[in-house]
Amino acid sequence: MKPKRIEYIDVAKFLAMILVVFTHGIKECNFVTLVFSFHLPVFFVLNGMTLKVENQTFGDFLVKKLKRYIIPMFGLGFICIFLEVFIKWLINLPIPDNFVLNSFIATINQFRKFAIWFLPVLFFTDLILFGFHKLAKGRLSIMGILSLLVLGLGIIYNKLTKVPTPMVWNFDTALFGTIFTYTGFAFRHKSLSGFYNLVTKNRIVAFLIGAALMTATYFISQYVYGITHRHLEMFFSIYAPYHIVLPNAIIGSLGFILICRGITNPILAKPVEINLALLPFHQVLAFPLFRYKICPGWWMQVQALPASDMQFILFAIAMTIFSIALIAIIHLAIKYSPFSLIVNQPLASFYHQRTSRQA
Repeated sequence: MKPKRIEYIDVAKFLAMILVVFTHGIKECNFVTLVFSFHLPVFFVLNGMTLKVENQTFGDFLVKKLKRYIIPMFGLGFICIFLEVFIKWLINLPIPDNFVLNSFIATINQFRKFAIWFLPVLFFTDLILFGFHKLAKGRLSIMGILSLLVLGLGIIYNKLTKVPTPMVWNFDTALFGTIFTYTGFAFRHKSLSGFYNLVTKNRIVAFLIGAALMTATYFISQYVYGITHRHLEMFFSIYAPYHIVLPNAIIGSLGFILICRGITNPILAKPVEINLALLPFHQVLAFPLFRYKICPGWWMQVQALPASDMQFILFAIAMTIFSIALIAIIHLAIKYSPFSLIVNQPLASFYHQRTSRQA
């Protein structure tokens, strides 16, 4: 039996993905600085909030996570390679020798290749939390200490690595992602149910708390950007200064999630289904199509404008809407194909019916 979905978490996942798409399409500005302070950690926190580790064998848990993260990583990655070749051909860009072969190798190793690079990171953080849960016998405090120790390893790795050097499947990023996944897991843990109910039961209260946390995140993010001139990413030393950036990422993630609890709406929850396709395809396919084939004249007019210019903002909004619409169609095509597993969807019922008739 499939577990019942939590509506506001689906809302948060979908709106977080929309923020990712929109901010990928605009230039550096205060809004980008704010969103980038939590835009990837929030997915790990949300993942932790729905993580089930009790009463499962490691084998069953591993198979489940391979299906959820690694099959999509390969499937979506391979599709992205051909889409990238198609776009280069469509807009008359040169295709380097061995481009396809090198792209396949990079996708298999997953060294930050395409926007699906953090799927294996989620895979590793889930496995790490599963191990911590078994090791700590379910005690939340010990799991927290172990997660902080893993975070310490990540910081040491960042400090020792002078140039960005990702590990295979971005395991180095999982050293940071674990603390965010643990945060989400702890937030909804039964031992903290009193606190969880206090801040989420009433939608207005949740919204107000979320708005307060998000306001704090805004000012902290502006301060950090002022002293470092760089945005938070999920790898290398962009986390520095760690003692400010990491807590701010948690504050921003929880603030965003509580705001979404306040605006819970089934219309905003249902589209979460397209998130996996939206993740890699917006930059590889939708953006270049919109800029160079759908609205090339408009793009020429606005590309040199500052991010605060209303014309540029309208262009970015239109490109985001186009990306969602186009990729929703692609998602449906994959969902009802024999390869539905790569977008975490079960095989459509008519395939089973066809098999039954043939038998």
